[in-house]
Amino acid sequence: MKVGGRAYKNGVRLFGENYSVKAYYEDNKLKYEVGKNTLANNKIFLFFKKIPVLRGVMSILFSLINFFKEMTKQPTKYWPILLLIFINIALEVYFQLVPQGSSNLFVRAANLNISVYITVFMLIFLLLRATLLKEVFQFHGAEHKAVNYYEANFQGDFNAQSRLARRCGTNLIVFYLFIIFLLESLGLTFNVYLESLMALGIAYEIILASPKLVLTIPYLIQKLTTIEPDPKHLKASKLALKILLDVEKRKQETVIT
Repeated sequence: MKVGGRAYKNGVRLFGENYSVKAYYEDNKLKYEVGKNTLANNKIFLFFKKIPVLRGVMSILFSLINFFKEMTKQPTKYWPILLLIFINIALEVYFQLVPQGSSNLFVRAANLNISVYITVFMLIFLLLRATLLKEVFQFHGAEHKAVNYYEANFQGDFNAQSRLARRCGTNLIVFYLFIIFLLESLGLTFNVYLESLMALGIAYEIILASPKLVLTIPYLIQKLTTIEPDPKHLKASKLALKILLDVEKRKQETVIT
């Protein structure tokens, strides 16, 4: 069984073959909830799961669908992401309605040095990492430790596990950007949406097949998107893993009997 996960501001969710378990803090108390892994019996997902490249695309699309479902249920917890989405939609509408204005906007933006963009982006990212996103990144690290502990067959100390993980979304983004850059450099561009989907699918396959040496650069970036967790974060990820393994074991025993 493969175990995956997701980090939140107040906890972590781990996914197994049939169930998912979220361990989270509410009013400073650690709680958990067990839900079904909706992909376990999804015929469309199971069909594409057998096809290289397409399985990566479908995994990402279904993950995004589930993520947006969570956002719509509790929008106040995801207001920064929703704000970015609304800004992006507003810009798309503006570019469509005022093409001349959008051209002028790009011309003005192009006059800025690329180093300015990178510097501003990094400053904003590091500021968010140290403030609003700190808890999320600590739970992100704790989630990875739980997955690595499971994949190491429970060998070694849980807390000493690496906070970096092979199947992390950060790795996917790094390889995705590299593939897009390579296609652009070679002049092999086509429909932007199909190109993005293809790049995501290839990036997914690279993550699954690459030796650790190839993952060196993505892991360096991943060190920025994770922070070494504190005991409270580790406690949540341990609980999520324990409950997940318990419910999966009971499900297996039920099937056998």
